Amino acid sequence: MTRRPGARPRAGGRPPVDPGLNGTAGARPDASRLLIDVLAEVLEGSDEGLLLVDGDGLVRFASPTARRHLDLRASSIGTPAAELHGDYRLVRLLTSAAAATDVVEAHWSTTDRELSIRARRLQQPGAGVLVWVRDETRVRHLEKMRRDFISNVSHELRTPLAAMRVMAETLLSGALQDGPAAEEFVHRIGLEVEQMSQMVEELLELSALEGEQRPVPDEAVPVVDLLIAIDRLRPLIDDKSINLVFDVPTDIPAIRGDVTHLQNVLRNLVHNAVKFTPAGGTITVSAAAAGDRVELRCADTGVGIKSDDVARIFERFWKADSSRRRDGEGSGLGLAIARHVVAAHGGTIGVESELGHGATFVVTLPVWHKVASATT
Repeated sequence: MTRRPGARPRAGGRPPVDPGLNGTAGARPDASRLLIDVLAEVLEGSDEGLLLVDGDGLVRFASPTARRHLDLRASSIGTPAAELHGDYRLVRLLTSAAAATDVVEAHWSTTDRELSIRARRLQQPGAGVLVWVRDETRVRHLEKMRRDFISNVSHELRTPLAAMRVMAETLLSGALQDGPAAEEFVHRIGLEVEQMSQMVEELLELSALEGEQRPVPDEAVPVVDLLIAIDRLRPLIDDKSINLVFDVPTDIPAIRGDVTHLQNVLRNLVHNAVKFTPAGGTITVSAAAAGDRVELRCADTGVGIKSDDVARIFERFWKADSSRRRDGEGSGLGLAIARHVVAAHGGTIGVESELGHGATFVVTLPVWHKVASATT
């Protein structure tokens, strides 16, 4: 009888258990193989990987998910765990679990993953250690986003609240008797309240967009109707003597969308451009047909955006470096809202910028087709 390389003979010459758990003593090989195949298929679609190392330190089973998370080769079955070319921490974990009576837990950080590991020594003598591994990268990312969100909201509220408290205390300390000063303080308190109210409204809108209350893009929206939304920004534009230019062809096709939400997108983009364009600068709003899409552009001659900040410009509360920060202006939610609205319309939004040479925000949206709104 030919013996498999590396197989250890048993008493009576009976062949050993297959390293891949192809069979067990007294069990039919076909039934056992089927069980293992079913188990492997179930674990393939699972977020949790499973690894079994026997009492002799040999890998007896490794699901595809476990091999992927632990950087193990498919040929690892039957190999001593100490000789695997995966994460060196695995051997330490197996040693600790083999000597423990309870589950041993660990959290590993790799270059691109956050892994949660649990290992437990099996009760049967010589059975070995069973290891569960789960990729928690997304969970950890969401937890970080939640912490950042709470921190950002607290910061955004703390600043105006502190300012209002100081002004109120000043008024109570005698400034009420000084007419001009009292009027100025009351005016500034009103501005801070307005800023906080705007942030709360934007938070509610962002929450609705991220939930189930998304806009239903089911109407023909002429591009010229979106330009009307910019009129509300005229006082800000005129105050900085900014030159506002429109380049919109008369034959530009209508957009399939929700006019109110799309107006908010364009207003947010232009407002953002006004904040970061110096006095006397230029903001250009243009539109062009691109196949079955309409491309909207909002370009400014402002301070531009650092390349490192471009990837995060659409995140909630994200404010770029000090060259683009303007304390007291905006909540850092406008571009995040714009991103969600555009995505709900089946469009894309991006930015092209170079520090010191302005920024151009580009939005592409689907063209209106009557067939798209037909009901059956």
